[in-house]
Amino acid sequence: MITKIRSYQDSWFVKGILVLTALSFMSLFGISGYMGRGGNNRPIVRVDDLVTTQDEITDMFNKKIQTLRYLFGEEVAESESMKNAIMMDIVQTELVNSIMKKTAENNNVSISDELIRKIIYSQPEFMNDSGQFDLNIMRQSLNARNMTENDYIEALRRDIVKQHLVQTPVQSLTLPAFMDKYLAEIDGQRKVFEYVIIEPKKLKTDRKISNEEIEQYYQDFALQFEEPENRDVSFIVFSIDELASKYTPSAQDIENYYQENIEQFVIPEQRNILQMVFDNQDSANQAVAALNTGGDFFKIAKDIANQSRADTELGLVAKDMLLEEVAESVFALKKGQFTQPIESSMGWHVMKVVDITPKKETTLKQATSQIIADIRKDRAYEQATDVVADIEDKLGAGATLEEIAKEHNITINKALGIYENQKVVNVAPKFKNLVSSNDFIETAFSYNEGEISQVMETDDGFTLLKVEKINEAKQKDLATVKPEIEKIWADNEKSAIAQEIVNDVLHDLEDGDSFAEVAKRFNLNLKISAPIKKGDALAGLSQAQQLEIYQEALQNPRVFSGNDKIVIIVPSKIIRNKIQHSNEKLDNLRTNAKSALKQELANELIDAYGSDYKIRVKYKYLGLSD
Repeated sequence: MITKIRSYQDSWFVKGILVLTALSFMSLFGISGYMGRGGNNRPIVRVDDLVTTQDEITDMFNKKIQTLRYLFGEEVAESESMKNAIMMDIVQTELVNSIMKKTAENNNVSISDELIRKIIYSQPEFMNDSGQFDLNIMRQSLNARNMTENDYIEALRRDIVKQHLVQTPVQSLTLPAFMDKYLAEIDGQRKVFEYVIIEPKKLKTDRKISNEEIEQYYQDFALQFEEPENRDVSFIVFSIDELASKYTPSAQDIENYYQENIEQFVIPEQRNILQMVFDNQDSANQAVAALNTGGDFFKIAKDIANQSRADTELGLVAKDMLLEEVAESVFALKKGQFTQPIESSMGWHVMKVVDITPKKETTLKQATSQIIADIRKDRAYEQATDVVADIEDKLGAGATLEEIAKEHNITINKALGIYENQKVVNVAPKFKNLVSSNDFIETAFSYNEGEISQVMETDDGFTLLKVEKINEAKQKDLATVKPEIEKIWADNEKSAIAQEIVNDVLHDLEDGDSFAEVAKRFNLNLKISAPIKKGDALAGLSQAQQLEIYQEALQNPRVFSGNDKIVIIVPSKIIRNKIQHSNEKLDNLRTNAKSALKQELANELIDAYGSDYKIRVKYKYLGLSD
């Protein structure tokens, strides 16, 4: 983390020195202890007793989106696919963090405040010109990455724990020097493959199954032709949306919500800024003189301030993101204008306004309908908790499903023929997904006939059901399953024929016959691939199969089955890289190889740690698929 932060800081520091937001510096520099956010909301990531809630994930998501927009503009992260990818990354990161934290607790790995303080005090990017730690410089640096001090401190703790539990164990991996030659040859290496594809379903059988064989198959595999147990249930559904619609917030509630969430409705004016930073006023004056004669801002920044284009582009910023000394002057400029030299604690600044994005404000009147919907949603979950508690009390007192439905004016629905394989014979289309869900089916098969379940939470609210009838398992009639038996028999026959061909082909290849001769002998179409690199698409194989056959020795046949086909494939030729690599290129190859191996070992180690805990991740509460 420290190395990563340092490299990030090198890239963005010149931008960051102009950005400042007042932050409270708690924990190690004053108040002892760190308090995370809590709340009565649904858990998303659970590792044993360690929970990350929906509110916490949402906060991380909003902060990530805000950072991206500050860096790359308002249009970034607008697509649903990008938002889903960001949310998925956050959830996966929190899962790993929780596994690491739990493993540290169980193995008595703790990181002292004193160690964290020493690390922070030693960071060059947080030091002033005298080489001393400067709290203001740290705040400016962190704000450039949209981080609070507590965010940074906790990130340091997590990274040190991960260093101890994961990175240190894999750091000892080395690659001996003699492997340089092989790494160079493998880099860019290509291989040619010969292969045939056998599709059992396209093969022909010599005969049809007899009636006697059908009867025998029916008897021998009776369980295979059994109609499994299924159940008929009644159920009622409480919709969160319906509960929400019954509540109307007051004008004061709407006003309070608007003010508490004002950042959602009011986006301050922002300006796209270019900036140069100098150690002395003379250099800044020289730059302004060049600008006054029509000089190009980027060229002047490069020649006089020794800044790259990336360092010069501050990007889109709001007024309160700038240093106090420069903010007023910059926001008094018109588009295309630049400042005179301005002195701050960071040096002398010359800044230009490239573009202006006006303030965007959604008035209370314009936002009212959305605010009402949001308040209703929040209130609905509170109501749901009360309703569920009331229902469970009444069920405990012996209330029937009909009585509960009548009290809440809710229709009783029917689902007939529910099977454990998620098949449902008869249910209203709008309830098909609900009734086919794992939770609903598991509940339906957990109660006896006539019993009412406990209340179940769903994606849209909650439900409870009553098992009306249990239809016991029974064997299907022979006439009904005869076509199925004929098909199973034919498929088995064709598979046996295909396997016999595979065995004969492998036998002849092992005897030294060429693949071309063997393919012709069995009337198979021999295909020859173009020279391909490792991981390139090949013969419809999966990625794992492609990597596996690529590592196989020349002329050594392999057989892969799947997707109703059998592939017999042989690596026939290697085209090695003959280019002489420079020492720098060899260093890169060695570094990449070590990095890939270390990452693989680290991932395996994290998976091993995670296997010690009961892990549950509820993606659906975030609008993602479980």
